[in-house]
Amino acid sequence: MAGSAGSTRHGHPGGSPGGHPGGMPVISSDLDRNPVVIFWEVTRACALKCEHCRAKAQPKRHPLELDTVDSLRVMDEFTEFDTPPIVVLSGGDPFMRRDIFEIAEYGIKKGLTVSLSPSATALVTRDRLAKLVDIGVRRVSFSLDGANAETHDRFRGFDGTFNRTLGAFEAANDVGLSFQVNTTITKSTKSALPEIAEVVKQSGAAIWDLFFLVPTGRGLDLELMTADEHDEVYSWIMSNQRNWDFRAKTTLGQPFRRAMTLKRLTAGGRELSSFSSDQIKAAWPAPATNDGRGIFFISHLGEIYPSGFIPLSAGNVRKDSVVEVYRNSEMFTKIRDREQLKGKCGICPFNVICGGSRSRAYAMTGDMTAADPTCRFQPPALVGKAV
Repeated sequence: MAGSAGSTRHGHPGGSPGGHPGGMPVISSDLDRNPVVIFWEVTRACALKCEHCRAKAQPKRHPLELDTVDSLRVMDEFTEFDTPPIVVLSGGDPFMRRDIFEIAEYGIKKGLTVSLSPSATALVTRDRLAKLVDIGVRRVSFSLDGANAETHDRFRGFDGTFNRTLGAFEAANDVGLSFQVNTTITKSTKSALPEIAEVVKQSGAAIWDLFFLVPTGRGLDLELMTADEHDEVYSWIMSNQRNWDFRAKTTLGQPFRRAMTLKRLTAGGRELSSFSSDQIKAAWPAPATNDGRGIFFISHLGEIYPSGFIPLSAGNVRKDSVVEVYRNSEMFTKIRDREQLKGKCGICPFNVICGGSRSRAYAMTGDMTAADPTCRFQPPALVGKAV
């Protein structure tokens, strides 16, 4: 979470697998065999009605959700990877499940790093957060989509969620639970990022995760930033990150890696064409995760997807081996194969570290191997000259 290997406190954001509020376990160098982060939608039940919600979360739990027995068995399967992944228990709201502490503690005792992404509702209490600490949860994440109650509560669909979120920050700090703040970036929210950054600074968060909207679920009703606006946000992050006392990273902002690496490599006046693929890869030392590559998603019904934003099932945990699906299914091997990428992503020299957002490509074109429509970069091979 999905995810933060390779970055330092004032290092590059996006160096981690996107979205996860987990700790820092050993990370496999072979992302074809071993995921870094598994996002597990343990329920779609949630008391909120957020504007961007991928899951179109519902007030009640689905009767066919994985039960406790199935959930513990799935945790056992996760341990069969060569290196233990980070497991992010999300939703919906994971606190809507009464057995969530049992599931989380079981995974932790099996050697997995487990984190939670609860919604800012009345279920987020000091006692519940303290219990997470007691069972060994390393980190949680809370969402903040506005710098004040008016903007945040409108985005989240209910009055009072901004103040509940600030209360969750305070409670987490009080019980010694590390937390990450997630912010969704849309055309309408990007102008508020400086003010939101100040709230994050005051919160005591360890990480600020900037989530670039994927137009799916309720997010279809939100206005997506243009490719130029995406790059404007990338530039803003690069200009400000060293002033922050928390670590920043991006989720579904793979082209940020291109923007930052290009800036590094060409800072001395060298042309991009003078760098080999290996040199470009070395300039981004963190795992080059993408949907289905280092990251995957399990739905509340047990379906195994490359991403929660690519609802194409490669199997189901009720009948299929999670390890086998991740490593060898046709869908996962295809989405990991950079030679399958189409358009400018297929010829881009940065596809060794970026590859574009596969989720956004799928959401906007219906093809998970299409070029990322929100990346403005034109590869030298496309324009016929070096950048």
